Amino acid sequence: MNIQKEKETGIMGRKRMYAMVLALTVAATALSGCGGKDKDSQKKENTQQGWPGENTEQGADTEYGDSQGSEITGTDTEEPPVQYPAISSDESVIKHGAVVQVGDAAYELYSYSEDAADIYAMAVNKAAEELSGKAQVYSLMIPLSSAITFPDNLRDQISSADQQQAIQKIGNKLDAAVTYVDFYDDLMAHRDEYIYFRTDHHWTARGAYYAYEKFCRAKGIDPEALDSYATKDFDGFLGSFYNDTNKDAKLGANPDVVTAYLPKMSAICHVEDSKGVKYDSAVIYDETKAPAGLKYSAFIAGDNPYTEIVNHELTDGSACIVLKESFGNAFVPFLVDHYQTIYVIDYRYWSGNVGTLAEEKGVTDVIFVNNLSMARSKSLVSKLYRVI
Repeated sequence: MNIQKEKETGIMGRKRMYAMVLALTVAATALSGCGGKDKDSQKKENTQQGWPGENTEQGADTEYGDSQGSEITGTDTEEPPVQYPAISSDESVIKHGAVVQVGDAAYELYSYSEDAADIYAMAVNKAAEELSGKAQVYSLMIPLSSAITFPDNLRDQISSADQQQAIQKIGNKLDAAVTYVDFYDDLMAHRDEYIYFRTDHHWTARGAYYAYEKFCRAKGIDPEALDSYATKDFDGFLGSFYNDTNKDAKLGANPDVVTAYLPKMSAICHVEDSKGVKYDSAVIYDETKAPAGLKYSAFIAGDNPYTEIVNHELTDGSACIVLKESFGNAFVPFLVDHYQTIYVIDYRYWSGNVGTLAEEKGVTDVIFVNNLSMARSKSLVSKLYRVI
């Protein structure tokens, strides 16, 4: 899908919008705080509460989205074009607040927020403006499984805004200086594959691969073939949706498998957690013995404010920054073979400045990788804007 880039309508208008975002950021920081959770406390919270929380109602401020009500008139109710694989189910739709269940799979419902989308675009555009001539800015927006793998014949039974239209609207807000990587159609072309978990809100590494493949095309480099990677499986994964459905028996009887694709080159993660504790971790950490709800932490040691990934086999000085929430964790390992150093920022917990980091480290690429539900949360997009 080709997206036309919309231009800002004047420097003064942009400054007024920056001031508005700054005010929202201050308010969000006052309410939620700038600090993050360390890995152990975050794991404990995830294990006890799940995501977005067992008692979450649509409209509540959750880890990834605070639903503001959809301003998109279309809904995810039409069957996909014939070139996409069809998906159908004989199961009934069971509603669990903002999550719906079909058989042994669950899905997050989606609503679009124009205000939050504006702030997200402002953050990306500001990064591109401040790094002009120094680094290329990329933006990747990840749809939820409810847009891609939800059964076609049941769409009229749910109320969920059109995510392809939402992605297009967000893309239209970005300046021409931003390389917007739209891989919605690529995921749809592979929608009958295991590209999203059934018991968890994240995509699988296989789904992340198709975004990586599209990113490589946009950057002008060759992606590694999917079947050329060695893999490691961590079975028995019961994720956030398992908790959201009150540990439904159908989901529990058919856990997910976390498959990780191992970088081909030798690399190490230098991690700094939210308490400032530094430690080293493998890019793909062995979560074989981890509790059922924590298997996704196999990717880049989970959610930490700041991680440096160093490729020991590249000496060309290539470097990038990745700004992400947890969906980005499964994406980053595919970048390892292309950069000597990757600086991974989880903007929810980090308190630095991206422009300053980019100049200090001499990075050539700044890559925003976030899921669509994040871009409807004013709290989260304000935190993102705060670090730009």
